[in-house]
This record gives sequence, C-alpha cells and structure tokens, in this order.
Amino acid sequence: MAKLYASWAHGNVVVAESAPGQPVRQGFGSTFRLPKGQGSWFHAPIPTPVLVEDRRATLGKVMVLFDARGTAALTAVHVFDGPNRVKKYENLSVKGDYAHGISDKNQWNVSRDGIAWGVGVTMFFTAGAVDSEIFFSTIGADFYHNI
Repeated sequence: MAKLYASWAHGNVVVAESAPGQPVRQGFGSTFRLPKGQGSWFHAPIPTPVLVEDRRATLGKVMVLFDARGTAALTAVHVFDGPNRVKKYENLSVKGDYAHGISDKNQWNVSRDGIAWGVGVTMFFTAGAVDSEIFFSTIGADFYHNI
C-alpha cells in the first residue's frame, strides 16, 4: 500500500536567478521585486525522502504558495530530481494571491517514480507594464512510498 509523505520548505529558502536587488526575507516568506517588462527564474529545494524502507519515492505533485503582485504572472514551472528535469509546465499565466492555500492554479501533478536525488522546483515569473513583486510563503510536494 502506498503511503503519503508531504514535505514543505518555507518561502524564505527561495532564490532568484536574476531578479535585481536583494529579496526581503521575513518570518512569513520572501518578497522579490521585478522591474516592468522583465522576468526571472526562482528556485526552491524541497526536502526529499528519496528512500523509505529500501524503496524509492514517487513524486505525486508539487505546490507553490505565492502572491504575484502588480502585473506579475507565473508563466512556467519546471520540476527537477537533482540535475534531471522530470516535468515542465509552460505557457502558464497565473496572476494573483495564492499564498495562503492550495488551489488548481498553484499545484501541478508530476507522477514521477524513482526519485533519486532531491526535488527542486523552478518557477519563471514576468512583470507586465509596471514594477511588480512576487511573494513566496512556502513550497511543497507530495511523495508516495510503496511500503
């Protein structure tokens, strides 16, 4: 029987690949600024139970709790197992506040067996016609183990 294991990382672990300036890190998450017309990748590690009772994990889904403020929008999500990309979601346009709960706009089914190294979630956000912000409260994943 498959057992569920949920793992979450706090939003203050998110790092920007190229967003200008320093993020504001607070007890409840991280806020990044995006100048108008620009975009950046953001990366977050998720603690990963790769082995339980000698069995590799299955990654069920990933969840990102965020608030895309101003004209910011989430346009892509890539999921990695160590150096290997295992799933990608492109051509998204998710705007608004999803920092306080899970909905169909901030979770993605992965269904990948044999997770070996550790899960990372990479997200691309863009800003529209005005300077905008992205706030991350937490990032999580559901894992399954057939034990």
